[in-house]
Amino acid sequence: MKTITILIIACFWIRNSYSQDVFNAVYPIGENPSIGYKTSMVPSIEKILFEANPVLRLPLYNNIRRKLFSGNRYNSGSTLYLNFRPQLRMYTDNSLPVKTPSYKISILGYQKLIRLKPGNLFKNHMLAFSIESGHYSNGQSRCAFNKDIDDGTAACDSVYKLITPTSNLSTILNRESCNFSTNYTELILNYRIISTLDEDNKPRSGFSLKLGWNRYHDKLLFLADIGGYSDDDIKIYGKNRYLFGVEYFTTFSEHNWLRQKLGFNRISFSSNIEYISKPHPYVKPSRLDVTSTVYFNNNLGIFISGIFGHDNYNFRFVDSGSQLFAGITFDIFPPIEIK
Repeated sequence: MKTITILIIACFWIRNSYSQDVFNAVYPIGENPSIGYKTSMVPSIEKILFEANPVLRLPLYNNIRRKLFSGNRYNSGSTLYLNFRPQLRMYTDNSLPVKTPSYKISILGYQKLIRLKPGNLFKNHMLAFSIESGHYSNGQSRCAFNKDIDDGTAACDSVYKLITPTSNLSTILNRESCNFSTNYTELILNYRIISTLDEDNKPRSGFSLKLGWNRYHDKLLFLADIGGYSDDDIKIYGKNRYLFGVEYFTTFSEHNWLRQKLGFNRISFSSNIEYISKPHPYVKPSRLDVTSTVYFNNNLGIFISGIFGHDNYNFRFVDSGSQLFAGITFDIFPPIEIK
């Protein structure tokens, strides 16, 4: 009864604490949710039917939109939130049980957006940074390279001893039930330039640069001995991942046929690079993702991506090649009024 009472009080506190800021939450940094058709990097082993990347952000507070509305040119906004980013794939073969899905849970997420003073080159530009820390796993329990052995056992340890620098990890990976588990912390810095504003003070065009660092670590939040990696796994994972991204967007004019006939509002082009530091020699450390997206007025978008390098689906980073990904998405930081 005491527990239920505490939960009820917590629910009322959250409800009363939420302002209109939270329900109008925007995030300058982060992945957009997406779902669509995706080709396979290793079609000889498995074929993907589609991939879904839902994103659930639970903001504890978010005043970024209000701060941009405030009229204070040098103001800044921030947000504190919880973040759940599952990654799900459906394959053309038997998916029972579900094949090693991915669950990335940020127990701590914080972003800050700072409006910078007008410069000689750019009148409207902003600097944002984010930090997220949490757990990344797939909820499976078997040895990564032998589906008949439980992970964390002496028998599984002996399997790792057979892996050499020249081993083909893609062909020996247990794709049905292998355990993938680590904790992580990710830092991202984003510089955003707004080239032009429309008559409503909404960005008409602009581009952004992104730098990031993702660190895999054994302890949750660097404190708790929960959900970490094994010594054998981290030698294959590599502890550090470096990120670089660039994006450009522009709004279609009122007379553009894409806007008049199809209802599209704007288009964006982005390129993102990930580099894994010191993984197993078989793993291709680099990954390039090139994407073009057209958005409607309601911020729903249609995208197409070309992917080259390693896979990003839990332990399938041992796979490499190229992929085509196309589907629908939603913009988490659309053009909003700036005063």
